[in-house]
Amino acid sequence: MQRRYLPIFILTGILFATALIGYLVPAHSDGPPVRTLLENKGGKVLFTHKAHIELEENNCAYCHHTSGNDQQPPRCADCHAKKFDEAFVERHQEEIDDKYCKTCHHPGAIIDKFSHQDHAEDYVEDDCEACHHDPSVEPAPQACSNCHEQEGSEKVPTNLREANHARCADCHDDMYKDGLKGCTNCHTRQMAKDENPNPQACSDCHTQPLDQLVPNTTAAFHGQCMGCHEEQGSGPFGDDACYQCHMK
Repeated sequence: MQRRYLPIFILTGILFATALIGYLVPAHSDGPPVRTLLENKGGKVLFTHKAHIELEENNCAYCHHTSGNDQQPPRCADCHAKKFDEAFVERHQEEIDDKYCKTCHHPGAIIDKFSHQDHAEDYVEDDCEACHHDPSVEPAPQACSNCHEQEGSEKVPTNLREANHARCADCHDDMYKDGLKGCTNCHTRQMAKDENPNPQACSDCHTQPLDQLVPNTTAAFHGQCMGCHEEQGSGPFGDDACYQCHMK
């Protein structure tokens, strides 16, 4: 190669590198990013954020767990961590706006899908002892809360939630195997009306590990993205479509 062409090749290389960096690393903006490069073990994913915004007509709530009026929702990774460890707990408390706390930290869950009549007539055929204690403990069937208090007591240490769950699991073990998804068979989650200055830890009520309550980053993206693609009948989904998103 002649020396006179060397500056041309160097300049071409610099321009190409600059263009590539500009394409993969969008400039900082207060608005939604044009595209996002997602780092993961399966291979980087270049997510075209702008195209999805246009497709859903600026309805951020279609993908993000916020209201449709929130034009700057938190990033997926702010709540869906790669690993739910102490570092994530501290980081998400500092980085996420307090108004989003109630999305996960809710006051409780009410039981509004339980029918005593259906259970008595259809499931146990009026055999009260299938759910209630035998006469040596409970002479006549009564409400569980008559003995089991919310926090337990010295006389009856098993609290109301544990007592109900243990008895229900005798027949409905399939619901308990479903983890958090199984709760909706009986419970409806109550949402906080205002920000809670002292949200409880998930473990105060839930016995499952945190990664079973909140999907990690990979599970959240796969469930949200592929679920939508399958529903729309467009875009990659399924076990054999990895290469359509992941770059090696």
